[in-house]
Amino acid sequence: MTKLDRAWIWAILALGWMAFIYALSDQPAGALDDANDLVSWLPLASVVVHVALYFILSVLVLRTFVLLRPVTEGLIAYSTIFVALVYGVLDEFHQSGVAGRASEAIDVVADVSGAVLVVVFWFFIKRYRARPAKNADLLSDDLSD
Repeated sequence: MTKLDRAWIWAILALGWMAFIYALSDQPAGALDDANDLVSWLPLASVVVHVALYFILSVLVLRTFVLLRPVTEGLIAYSTIFVALVYGVLDEFHQSGVAGRASEAIDVVADVSGAVLVVVFWFFIKRYRARPAKNADLLSDDLSD
């Protein structure tokens, strides 16, 4: 097991990313004007930012769960999405108390969408990695006949 394959490293990274998200949502509305001007050309910029932030969080959480291997792959996937959902709801609740900021359900939907994208990519990668082994077995069966 390499040093990067230790679950606690990924868990600390996930907690650090959660702290970063918290710090962003703790900023009053006026403090984010420069960032809003930077992405104002992008349609649905807020949604894209939420998807990206929670995509990264979900990668870190998923990697932690995979390394811990506490349960089945399905439960790992659901747990990753659940963590994003719970943290997204808590973040929006916290944000509702920040001056000039509001809590919006579309932000939670975007947060969960980032997590769902991670899980879908994870399943596609697992399927892609498993495919060459199946093809090799088929090839060896054909050669032995």
